[in-house]
Amino acid sequence: MENKEKMKALDKNFFRITGIANIGSAVFLIFFWFLYAILLPINEVPTNYHLLVLDPDWLIVNGLGVIGFVLALIGILGIFFKQYNDLTELGMIGFLITFVGQVLYNAGIYYETFIWPVLAESDPNLIDLSNGPIYSNPIFFTMLLLAGSIYVIGFLIFGYSTYKTDSFPKWAILLLVIGVVMFIPGFFPYIVRTLGIIVYALGLIWVGYKLIKQE
Repeated sequence: MENKEKMKALDKNFFRITGIANIGSAVFLIFFWFLYAILLPINEVPTNYHLLVLDPDWLIVNGLGVIGFVLALIGILGIFFKQYNDLTELGMIGFLITFVGQVLYNAGIYYETFIWPVLAESDPNLIDLSNGPIYSNPIFFTMLLLAGSIYVIGFLIFGYSTYKTDSFPKWAILLLVIGVVMFIPGFFPYIVRTLGIIVYALGLIWVGYKLIKQE
C-alpha cells in the first residue's frame, strides 16, 4: 500500500514537472520570437545574415529559443505518458517520430545560436544564406529540411492519436498541431509563423495546466 502511494506521488510530481515545462516552453518561445523581431535587425536576413548573427542580442534572444524548445521536449513526455495506456501503436510511433524530430530541430537551434557567431566572426561568407558553403550545401540543406519535416509529420500522427484518446481537451491538441504545422517549417511567411507560435504556445499552456491539475 505504501509503495502504491509513493508511485502515485511520483506520477503526480512527474506530470506536474512536465506540465510546468510545457507552460515554461510557451513563455520562453513567445519571448524568443517577439524579441527576435524587436531586438535583432531582421531586415538584414536576406543579404547580410552575419550582421544578425553578430548582433550583441543574438545569444540572449536565441538562448530563450533554445530553452523554450528544450522545455517542450520535456513537456511532450508528460503528454505521452498521461495517455500511455490509451494510445494505439500508431500513436506510439507518432510520438517516437515527433521526439526524434524535436531532438534534431533543437540541435539546429542550438548550433545556430552558439556556433554561427563563431563562424560569422571568422568569415561572414560561411553563413551566407545564398552563396555560403553551409546553406548552399545540398546535404546540409536536406538535413535541415528533414529535421523540421520529421517533427511535423510525427506531430501530426501523434496529435491525431492524442485527439482520439480524449486524454486532453480536443481544442488544446488542435492548437498544438496547428501551431507546429504553421511554425516549424521555416518557409512560411513571418506573419504565418508568428500566428503559429502563438497558437502553439496557447496549446502548450492548456495541456500544461491539465497536467499540473490532474488528479
